Amino acid sequence: MLTVYCVNWGTKYSRDFTTTLKESLQKHLTVPHDFVCYTDNPTEEYDRPVRYPYLRGVWHKLALLEHTGDSLFFDQDIEINSNVDFLCNDFDKFSVLDSTPWKPKNIPLLEFRMTQNTLVNSSVMRWSNHAHIFKKFQKHRDMYLRLYEGIDRYIYNEGIEHTAIKTDKITSWYQKIDKSAIVLYNGKYK
Repeated sequence: MLTVYCVNWGTKYSRDFTTTLKESLQKHLTVPHDFVCYTDNPTEEYDRPVRYPYLRGVWHKLALLEHTGDSLFFDQDIEINSNVDFLCNDFDKFSVLDSTPWKPKNIPLLEFRMTQNTLVNSSVMRWSNHAHIFKKFQKHRDMYLRLYEGIDRYIYNEGIEHTAIKTDKITSWYQKIDKSAIVLYNGKYK
């Protein structure tokens, strides 16, 4: 059975975001699945307490890779508008989104390294048996937490083996396309 995860840690997103995501998936994911929310404030039957309270924010997403079996992850700040069954394949590969469609074009390399420095996005992730990625992070956790703002940069700059999900069915609000299957609001709710 497929497990679909999200993380609601801290106060950035209210419980309403989790409820909306769960209801959207019930409507737009026809593959049988269990819904799990990792949170520091478990209140619902589908909630699971975060396993590593010393981690902050997006780093809890990386800890989800400890879980085996067909798995999908969705950020809280997304909108699901239509069927997302197209994500339910290739679980044997750790997959994240290709973020090049909404990155600035023709940016000088030095500026890219200073301001963007990743071409992946973890708002949607897919995996099955990839605990080694989190284990690598744990070995030098303090260093990685100082080096990178979040897991996208960790995945991209540490050479984590991944497959990029390239599809026009997932867009970012930066692109001003508001009715794809999934719209990411990455960076909008800072």
